[in-house]
Order: sequence, then C-alpha cells, then structure tokens
Amino acid sequence: MPISYAVKHVFRSWKLFLALLIGVTLASAFFAGIDIKASATTKQALDQRLENIYVDMQASLSKPNVTEMLAVRNKILEIDNVLDAEVICWFSWMPITIFGENSTDKDNARIVAIANHSQIYDGWLNRPQDEIGENETYIPENSPLASKVKIGDIIAVNFTLYTSRGESFIPWNLTVKGFANLDDRASAIASGYQRWIMPFPGTIEHPEDETSFLILISLEKTMQKILEEMQKVNPNYSPEQSVLIYLNREALINPWDISTSISNVEVVKNNIENKLATDLELYVSIQNNLELPLRSFQFVSLSLRLAFTLVSLPIFFMAWYMGTTVSDVSFNLRRREIGLLLTKGFSRGQILRIFLAETLLIGCIGGILGVFLGFLLNPLFTQFSAGNLFNLNLISPYTFAFTIAFGIIIAFLSAFSSARKASQLPTVDALREYLPTEAQKPFKRRWPMVALILGAYKVGVFISGVNMSVMLSRIMFSSGNFILILLIGIFMFIDGILNYIGPLLFFWGFTKIFIQGSLEFQKVTAKAAKFLGELGVLATKNVRRNPARSAAIAFLIALIVGYSVQVNGQLASEQDYAIRQIYYNVGADVAVNVANVSGAQDVLEAIIANVSEHVQNTTIEYSLSAYTVPSGTWMTVKAVEPNSWLKTAYYENEWFSGKDAITAFNDLAADNDTIILERVIAESTNIKLGENISLRFGTVTRKLRVVGFFGPEPSDSQQPIYQQLYRYWSFIPEGLYREISREVGASAKILLKLKEEADGKLVADNIRSLEVGSVTSFAEEWEKSQTDIIAVGMLDVQRLGIIFAVLAASVGTALVSAVSMKERSHEAAIMSVKGLSYKQLIMVFLTENLALVTFSVLLGIFVGFVVIYGNISASNAMISELIKRRLVFPPDSALMLTYCLTLIFAATILPILIMSRKYVTELERMVRLR
Repeated sequence: MPISYAVKHVFRSWKLFLALLIGVTLASAFFAGIDIKASATTKQALDQRLENIYVDMQASLSKPNVTEMLAVRNKILEIDNVLDAEVICWFSWMPITIFGENSTDKDNARIVAIANHSQIYDGWLNRPQDEIGENETYIPENSPLASKVKIGDIIAVNFTLYTSRGESFIPWNLTVKGFANLDDRASAIASGYQRWIMPFPGTIEHPEDETSFLILISLEKTMQKILEEMQKVNPNYSPEQSVLIYLNREALINPWDISTSISNVEVVKNNIENKLATDLELYVSIQNNLELPLRSFQFVSLSLRLAFTLVSLPIFFMAWYMGTTVSDVSFNLRRREIGLLLTKGFSRGQILRIFLAETLLIGCIGGILGVFLGFLLNPLFTQFSAGNLFNLNLISPYTFAFTIAFGIIIAFLSAFSSARKASQLPTVDALREYLPTEAQKPFKRRWPMVALILGAYKVGVFISGVNMSVMLSRIMFSSGNFILILLIGIFMFIDGILNYIGPLLFFWGFTKIFIQGSLEFQKVTAKAAKFLGELGVLATKNVRRNPARSAAIAFLIALIVGYSVQVNGQLASEQDYAIRQIYYNVGADVAVNVANVSGAQDVLEAIIANVSEHVQNTTIEYSLSAYTVPSGTWMTVKAVEPNSWLKTAYYENEWFSGKDAITAFNDLAADNDTIILERVIAESTNIKLGENISLRFGTVTRKLRVVGFFGPEPSDSQQPIYQQLYRYWSFIPEGLYREISREVGASAKILLKLKEEADGKLVADNIRSLEVGSVTSFAEEWEKSQTDIIAVGMLDVQRLGIIFAVLAASVGTALVSAVSMKERSHEAAIMSVKGLSYKQLIMVFLTENLALVTFSVLLGIFVGFVVIYGNISASNAMISELIKRRLVFPPDSALMLTYCLTLIFAATILPILIMSRKYVTELERMVRLR
C-alpha cells in the first residue's frame, strides 16, 4: 500500500515534487558529466600519449645477420593485426673524414641503414624520387653535420672491428646525395627508437635528438655489402639491429576498455614470439612500447575521476542543501494530506515509508534524467567536440548505474530529515488551516557559534595573508618541545581542514546567528524599508516570521556566490601566473639566442629586414659573469641598452627595489660605471643604494655605483645565500660591456617586442628560416603549455562546476520562492481583499526577499575575494621568486560573475512577479463570478 500510494501520488501530484526533481536532476547531470569528462580526458590524454609512440614493438636478436632479420620481418608480417615491420641497422659512432672541394674535416657520426620500405620515407618531407642508392647518403638538414658538407662531398668512414689480432679497419666511401627534411616521427625512428625512455603518463616528451651527426644509407644496397666485408674479417661481428613493428591500433586498443586492450597487445606479442620460435627456431626479445602507457592510464582514469569528484564536492553539497530547503517547504504544503492519512489509520511509520518511497522514486527519475542531460550536454564536458557529441562510449553502464545511485542517495539525504519531521506532526496541527512554518522552539546557538568562530578565524587568516603552515612549521622545528610540537601538529591538521571548509562554516554560522537567531538583520531591513511606509513594516514582519528559512536561503546564496568568485578568481590568477611565467622565461614576445656574439648586431639587422612589419621594438641582451670582490663569489651580469631594453623586454616593476625600474635604468643610461645589483648579493654584502661595489671582469676591475636592486626579497627559510646567487642577475650598461668585451666571454640574446596584431608563431618561423640561432616565442610556448590534457580537463571541470552551481542556486532559489509564494497564497489573497494592488503586493514580497538576497550576495562576494587573496598570499609566502601570483579579475571573469548574480536575482524576482499576478488574476475572476 505505501509503495503503490507513493508511486500514484508522485505522478498525479507531480508539481509538488518538481522542485526536488529539478535539483536532483541537475546534481545527477553534473555527476554524470564528471564521469563523461573523465572518460573524454583519459581518451584524449591516451591518444596524445600514443601519438608520440611511433613504434609499437621492437624485436631484437643476439648477433643476427641482415638475412635473418629480413626473414624475421617477413614472418612477423604474417601475424594478424600487424600492419607493417621494418629492419633498421646502425653503427653508434664511427670516425669519418669529409672530403670537400677545398677542405678536409674529421668527425664522428652515427650511421643508420634503412630499408627501402621504411616508414622513415613517409616522414621524409623532401624525399628523393627513388630510395637511397648504393654508397649514397643523406644528412638531416639543419644539423651540425649538414653545415660541414655539401652535395657531392665524399664521406670516408672507417668501420672499426676488433679481432684476436687487434683492431681492423674497413674503409668505405659514401657520397652526399642531399639533405633530408624529416618530421618528428621519421627523426625518432632514424635516431634509434629503442633509446627512448617512457615518460610519466600525461606528459608530452619528444625523443632524444640523435640526428645531429646522423648519416642515412640504404640497408639493401649499401649496408649488406659493408657487413659482407666485415664478416670476412670477423664472422661473429654484427651491428646493432632491430625489427620495428607497427600494429593495427584501431583493432587492438579500445580507450574505453584498457584491460582488454592490454590483453590484445600482449596476444600479438606472444603470437610473434611463437611464430618465430616455431617457423624459424629463433628466440627473439620483444620490447612492447604500448604496455606501459596502457597500464599507467588505468590508474590515470581512476585518479581523474577521484580528482574531478573532489573538485566537485562543493557542488554536491550545494545540491544537497538546496534539496533540504526545498523539502522543508514542500512537506509543509502537505500538512492536510498528512492529517487525513493519520485520521484514516495510517501509522507514522507508514507515512514515513510513503515519503521515503516517493523520495527514492524521485531520486531514481532524477538520476535517469541526469544521465540523459549529461549525455546531451556532452559538448560542454568534451570541449565542444563534434565527434563526441553522441558518442555512446562516453557513457558506460557504470556511469548509468552510479548516476542513478547518486540521484537516489542525494534525494534521500535531502528529504529524510524533513520527511521524518513531517511524519511526526500531530494530527490536530496537521489539520489546522494555519500553522507556523517553523516550530516555535528556542534557537540553539552552540554549534552555529562554534562554526562562526572557526570560520571567522580562517577568514581572518585569509585577510592577513599569513601562511599558517609555514609559520607554525618554523615554530615547531625551532622549539624542540615535544608537547608543543604535538599541539602545533594537531593545530596544523585542523588549520589544513579549515582551508577548505572554513568559508562554509563562516557562512553557516553567520547566517544562523545573525539572521535566524537575532533580530539585527530584521532591524536593518526595517530601516532600509522605511521609505515604503506601512508596506515596509509589513515586509519586515514577514522576514521575522520565517528566520530559519531566510537563513537557509541566505547561506545557500552566499555559499554559491562565494564559490563562484573564488573559482573564477583563482582560475584567472593561475592563468595570469602561467602567462607571466612564460614571458619571464622567454624574455619578450620573441627571443633569439645568437651563437656568435660579435655578429649579434648583424643578426639583428637581418631579422629586422625580414620581419620589420611585425616588430615594434628590439634590443640585444648580453650575458656574462663577474667576480664580486667583496664576497668572493661569481655573479651573472646582463649588459643592456637601457632605453631599448625597457621598451622591449618583459619586466615587472615589483622586480626592482630601491628605485622604480624606469628611474634605475635612466641612471644606468646616464653613467657607464653604474649597476642595478642583484638583491641577494646586495644584502649578503650589506651594500646600500648609492654605494659602490667592485667587480672583476677578466683582468679588469671596475668600481660601479649601485643605482637600484633587482630580484625578490631573499627567503629566510628556503636556501642559504650561496645557493641563491646564481638564480638571478645584475644589470650594467651596454657601454660598459663594450669597454670590457675583450676581457670576458659572453652570450647574446636578441629580444623582440611585436605589434599587437602580429602573429608570434609566424614571426618565429620566419626568423628560423634565416638560420641565425635558436628561436623561442611566447605564442609557441603558451600553445605548448595548453597541451596538458589532464590539467586543462581539471580547469574545465571547475568552470563547469561554476555553471552548474549557479544553475542549481538559481533553480533552487526560484523553486523555494515559488513554493513559498504558493504556501502564502491565502495571505496574498487576504492582502488583496484588504485593498493591496498588484504593485503593492510585489513591493511587499520583493522587499522581504531582495534584502535577503542582496545581503547574501555581498557576503559571498566579500568572502570569495578574501579567500582568493589569502590563498595567493599563502602561496607567495612559500616561495622567493620573481614571478608571484597576484589577484586579478579580468573582464571575462567579471562577466561570468555578473551572469551568476543576474541569474540569482532573476530567480528571486520572476517567481514573485508570476505568482503575484496569478493570485490577483484568480481573485479578480472570483469577484467577477460573484
């Protein structure tokens, strides 16, 4: 009976359960979305990792000959799911002699023989029409060896063999036929893929570049003849050889089932070993390059889901709290139903079971709807990838089952307390026409006060910007008192927990004490509503009548606004930090490291001639070392032209002390015997602004006047001074460098500041085409930093968390407002009968609601910014770096926050307007009918 009644009641009176259903559906959709995002992120990270594994397996024999290796290749190709295989053979380092037209040069080179069918040809961008010919060689272009030879030069190789009679040499002449432009994949295979070391999953690493002194020859046409000559001298000699195996990954690897994928790859490996042992009686060693990445990503997938869930805990808490608030209001509307059930003989246990059955059904329906909503919102969780829009693999049976279970659990937790209280309602009270919406019982301050004290402590710590862990650690390790160490350890543990729940405790304690347990908020509301006259008094009385519900709504709104501010601000601050860190590492928009210091000016002129339309300012930065006479240590010095450096290089005023950057560099430009001294050295030698320091450049000693200091404030807890000296540098004028340039060795870097509309990647590529040195650009480094799929996925979940939190808050606020207005329908009708117009009704309801919402929003914004400031200050307190995190709130973050606040206010106002119009319309219709 209770179950059938519950099912019928849910479907017949669906409007009564709509509020809870929407809340559960949103929470379940976000839960499903987290799993979808974890699956998509894992797949993208795995694909990214596998893209950098160019060879799936490698087969090696002990001392084979080329004929045996070719036979091994042919047998491997007979195995199912093997797409291709190739033999590669190499000599690690052999002495060579380069015979040019007018010169002879000696060096060492790595000689690699590739087969005619080698996949290196697929990545050979300027490959010859035919394969490499007999006794011909190609050199990778832009390599050091390529700069030493020309097409047509002869490279004489002395192949060294060791026999019982000693060393033997087999000379062989190779003709340089051309220069090979190899892509990353071809370079990796040619440089010796077996030398790779698997990186940690999620990281992107390119193979060790061994193409600097690489010579490519033909396996069939040249290497076989070389080996025939070698085996005449030493029959047991064999070069390094491998069979590189390429598998059908699409058939073997399923990113949604890693365990089966590992098994599939292992089966192919076993088949290869068995085939070679059975048919050729050869026992080979096979290196499986896919196994480690696949196994590691099993843990990556699990850890991603755990990390995403932890990041989303605030969202789930908000969904639960919103559900409890909605449930309280909903069960209050069912008083008469409860009374009728009691009069018909239902026990309170039966009523509770009915309510719980309804709740579980709502949770199940909400979970199912959440799964489909998460499926439809796939683009949000997968970076708007059209290929993933309706990918059923993203929603596994586990996702479906766990999401439904989550919906049932959160619905049960949201409604259980309210259902139990409603089932215990006395029959007489349940049948009364009017009953106060909140029980008339004394307010207990103990736990709210404890929460407020703990939360206020943490908010105070955030405001002060103190890193309690660092401060307490210093006290703990310097005291030596066991009891004190134990107490501080306990306090640090509590403080660490409060870093996460402190703001939540503050919101809850504050709203409970100052809204539910005090008349202070009501007094403020009354003063603010004085301009409304009697309507303001009426609105204030309504606020006083429902303090617990008002406190719950205030807590929910403040928490979500605070969370939105905090996450938006932290994401913006982290992005700002990452951008500034890259600018600091590069030095400007584009930087060019010049090999020949004396030719730096000529290189700069060549660059300007090539990319002048994109460049705004340029400068040359010389780096050298100087010996500090006072402290007896070496220091790094950068010589710059002050005016052009200020206009070109990336710097921040906070890096300079004593004087601001512009003033210090102006002083540097006015006098060659000046220096902007590294701050650590200044403090270690106690040199003040305006004093002199003696530096030795080679054999020359110069006395320089200090016009400013450069560098962060030295840390008193991280490293001793001598370990920090080489971290930063001092500045001297370029004029001084010209005077001492013959005495010192230096390196040169050209810095370019681009115009706003310039494409940094294009400029960098144009400069590289000049072959003047290594080039780095901010645009390329920033793009590279965005390739970490896992880190980007974590940020996406936080951004999506904000959206769902605001949606949940808006829907929750709207539902609570709508249900509360429905609960007060009789009151609204009475006020209308007594002469209040539609506008006056709206004024009363808006006054009592907007005051609460506005207060909650302001409280959330304040605490949100305080938390951001505290976290940034605590993070900066742990480091002594030039680049520190800072509080920023760019326009896009402000727009997101504005969107959040607009939704919350709209969710408050619209239900009042709609419900008030409905009441007035119904009253007018009743009057007309009579």
